[in-house]
Amino acid sequence: MFNYLTQIPQLPSLYRQWIAIKTAKSSRLPFLALCVLAMSSMIACHHQSASVPIESSIMTSDTVEIVEHGIEKSRQGDYKAALIDFNQVIAENPQDMNAYYNRGYVYSNLGEFDKALADFSQALTLDPKMGEAYVNRGNVYLQLGQDQKAIADYEKALKINPNDAFAHNNLGLAHLNSGSPTDAKIDFTEALAIDPNYGEAYFNRGLALVDLGLPQQAIADFQKAAQIWQQQGEETSVQDALAQINALKSTTNSSQRP
Repeated sequence: MFNYLTQIPQLPSLYRQWIAIKTAKSSRLPFLALCVLAMSSMIACHHQSASVPIESSIMTSDTVEIVEHGIEKSRQGDYKAALIDFNQVIAENPQDMNAYYNRGYVYSNLGEFDKALADFSQALTLDPKMGEAYVNRGNVYLQLGQDQKAIADYEKALKINPNDAFAHNNLGLAHLNSGSPTDAKIDFTEALAIDPNYGEAYFNRGLALVDLGLPQQAIADFQKAAQIWQQQGEETSVQDALAQINALKSTTNSSQRP
């Protein structure tokens, strides 16, 4: 079965990463044009698919324990040590999809994106219904600016699990980056329908609304994001939302002056 690091609306700072939206538009605030990309906090362990038989003589208790050790090291941010564990498991059992999946996660955090893509792809070869691998591979594509590939992976993940708020949010980021704020707004709204306390989705929908020329609605979303993050103790994120609000109000006031 799966054994994940818990996916929660406020992702731990270890996994949160801010990236600039690369598609500059005149409607976007120039100094805080940010969107949230959280490399998925889901780390799979011991997933066994009926579509890929694994001999019990290969899947030993020792390799299971080593994968668990690697996951714990990943939790602690010790990615190089985790990499050693996952390498060992793959050497002993080249069909262990969990080791490939988790090693892909480690490589993505080490900035070795080609290797991360290869490992997530191998995990999907072993289990084509591993939605988490599509999400994480999509995250890597999004970081690399390959938005259409990211969109394709998030859409595949959502066919497997339509109720994944994280995947809806990141699909919205890919649409936003590719210059489709209308689609992005729909994606963020879907994420919020699943998880009404998803601060990042409110913040990102606010960015989409800015692109759509709807500053008052954007301010409302940034305010909601700030409120949620305040309750969660995410002070840095609160300040990011407030900065967007202040900039929008300043821009609106300037445009109304004679």
